[in-house]
Amino acid sequence: MIPNANGGLHVGLCIEPTVSYSLEEKSENAYKCLLGFPRRHLFFWRKILNIIKNIICDYEKIIKTSITIPLSNGDIIKFTFNPQDLPHLLGLQHLVDNPILFEYSEKRLSATELYGRMCGSGDDAIDTDEFENSAYFNELFNGRIRYFSSELILDIIRARQIIKFDFSKVKNFSTKMDKIEYMFWKKYKNKDNKYGYFGIGFMSSGKKNDVNYPNTFFFRLDNDYLENQQEVLPYSLMKRNKKGEKFFEIYWEQVFKSLEKNKHYKKLKNIYTMEEGTIDKIAIMNCIDDSILKHYELLQLDALDLIYLPYMKDGFRWTNDEKRFILKKIKESDKDLPPNEIKRLLNEYKQK
Repeated sequence: MIPNANGGLHVGLCIEPTVSYSLEEKSENAYKCLLGFPRRHLFFWRKILNIIKNIICDYEKIIKTSITIPLSNGDIIKFTFNPQDLPHLLGLQHLVDNPILFEYSEKRLSATELYGRMCGSGDDAIDTDEFENSAYFNELFNGRIRYFSSELILDIIRARQIIKFDFSKVKNFSTKMDKIEYMFWKKYKNKDNKYGYFGIGFMSSGKKNDVNYPNTFFFRLDNDYLENQQEVLPYSLMKRNKKGEKFFEIYWEQVFKSLEKNKHYKKLKNIYTMEEGTIDKIAIMNCIDDSILKHYELLQLDALDLIYLPYMKDGFRWTNDEKRFILKKIKESDKDLPPNEIKRLLNEYKQK
């Protein structure tokens, strides 16, 4: 009985079922299988599974994928998944008893060179299976590598739960994550009720185009990294892959929640809002009070500012009539219109 390529088991001469699993499912199934084997056999089975090599192949799916997320505190998260981000996301700097990774942890070997040699096949190629000989690998496997997949990282990003991270506010233990600026998180009931964390750092060069970068990924049973931290609300998500294909989504619930102190929102509060603070659209549709409908319209126009201004050039201004035109187009299209489409529509409106 040995683990097969899909994370299942070969039993005797039985034929492997033709079932497709994600990398995350493969790792999870394989992990469960390995729990039943004596400790002295674990390295042998891991070597068959090529854990790190499979992760590298999976990570290729999101390399050059860029993410933009405007936030309620006025910041804009911008980062791109690059090859050199993977070693640190996996936490390879912690395997200090491996000579090559010790050089990496001491910054004598760059992340770019390390990744290239991990993927390479020449004389200087690194055998990633050797990483599993480290005395620290099991801990790293259980907290990070076991869960690592491009799908899971994107799922945590899409969870719409973000904190402005301050490492000094973590009280129950000390942490060296002083380079983390924002932390995405999500609690997974199907993963032993653990919290999945994805943290991004900030790269300061003194230039206007300073950007964030992927820094860490891990799972924990507790929420110690969330307590005492400042919650921020995401307004939208712009994702662009290496082929140039774009995905845009507006987080309307978070946008309206951030407008709770807005004078127009206050006029709608209680009667025309739900318990969680979102607008009760059915109540608005049945409303015959012109003043309330006017406040609702102006609230939507203010929402458009929060959503689209972060994507516009400095100095961009638009009138309420232009925003009404855009709001009408959004309702007619029944989908979230990306910023480039908004720019095109505004040019069309001005020409008319």
